[in-house]
Amino acid sequence: MDRFSFFFAFYGLILGLGVAELLSGFAGMVRAHALKKLEAQTALVALLTFVLIVATWVDTWSMDRTISLDFGDLWAPILLATFYYLAAAVIFPRDRGQYSHLRAYFAARRKFVIGMLFAAELVDFYANRAWFVDVHVHRPAFFWGWLIPYNIVIKGCFLALFLVRGRRATIALLIAQLLIFMVPYWEPDPVSHFSMRLFGYG
Repeated sequence: MDRFSFFFAFYGLILGLGVAELLSGFAGMVRAHALKKLEAQTALVALLTFVLIVATWVDTWSMDRTISLDFGDLWAPILLATFYYLAAAVIFPRDRGQYSHLRAYFAARRKFVIGMLFAAELVDFYANRAWFVDVHVHRPAFFWGWLIPYNIVIKGCFLALFLVRGRRATIALLIAQLLIFMVPYWEPDPVSHFSMRLFGYG
């Protein structure tokens, strides 16, 4: 097993634990016949967290494979996975008695969950700063026409999610954030090319 495979196995394990927390929380509601009580905000933030974890796993597979097994290279991905795990572990209540009060449960923990997801996004951005610089130097059209606008929208939505209090606004922002993350990973080239043309780089 090479260094990258060893790292990917450990990193994938931590990300997998986050997914397991989400599925376990959802399965708990199924076992308790409480799906009718599933609140929209809880469902959407759980789905967003799932999508973020999967996107991170996909990005990791395509990353530079010359990683070193030391804290210099490992602190960022491990911290990132830890933030995702902590968010996932809190989204669904463990006490079945709280299934009937999911709106209040979410409201009490919204800032923690969104804060963990936002922190993970910032760590990911910082850890990939060298790649951003390289893209800026060698692919300026892609950098200014897609990469920067896309990241501004992502971080803007996370900041808005952290600050807003209204239920409708939270639901709208969660849906928007889901679309922002899912669309490029579904069909990355057409979306990025459209953005570049929109900003005059195509």
